[in-house]
Amino acid sequence: MARYWFGESPADFVVVGGEQVTVTGEQVGYRAILYPGARLWVYDYATGTRISDLLDSSGASVTEITASSYGRIPRFRGPDDVRRLLIGQAEDEFEGELPDLHKWTMLTLDWPPILDSLTTRVADLEAGGGDVIATAHPLIWALSGTVDTDHVSAHPYWAIEGREQTITAVRAQATVTTGQVTCRVLTIDATTGDTTPVAAVVLDTTTDTATVTPDAAVSDGTGVTVEVERGTTSDEVADITVQVMLR
Repeated sequence: MARYWFGESPADFVVVGGEQVTVTGEQVGYRAILYPGARLWVYDYATGTRISDLLDSSGASVTEITASSYGRIPRFRGPDDVRRLLIGQAEDEFEGELPDLHKWTMLTLDWPPILDSLTTRVADLEAGGGDVIATAHPLIWALSGTVDTDHVSAHPYWAIEGREQTITAVRAQATVTTGQVTCRVLTIDATTGDTTPVAAVVLDTTTDTATVTPDAAVSDGTGVTVEVERGTTSDEVADITVQVMLR
């Protein structure tokens, strides 16, 4: 994961109230003073918990940030993948009861490249191509009750998304009273109807569920289905479910 940059933007200065001045008539205000050398703590934006996993501009590990000699907050990097955080005056500078300290929101300086990356990814998705990694989605076949015969599902899934897909995982479960059952994932040639086994899960009386990760390719236009085969015709098997994760 990336550690994003914070600080040293035009607004990143520590400012405190200085001498009281009269603005107009009876209205008073305070001069703004840049606070040199201010010690700053960083906090999680959502929880308010202090963050001490920081890197300064040179890459050295630090637990707090120190403003420059004229109050500027220097560049630093937060924890992995954090794009937004809170920053405020170091709390250990106060004795006794802690006053109500303000914590200010800071956003990463890396938004432009982040947005550029998202824009490119969206364009690739809309074009239906590009080097895009899709989230795996499940295909589920279920056979309820007692399995009296070996069985190939007559309800295949067909890859018609215009790109190659991948079987990333296969999970099978069944009630096996005696013997064993093999649950196979088959690919189907759309032209010939020929099937090819690409993954298999074997269940028995001691193993009622198991998962394999075949990383098997499914080309565009190819079908996917499931075959169930008992060890012998006398094996007692029931309630089979096969889940295939396809990406």
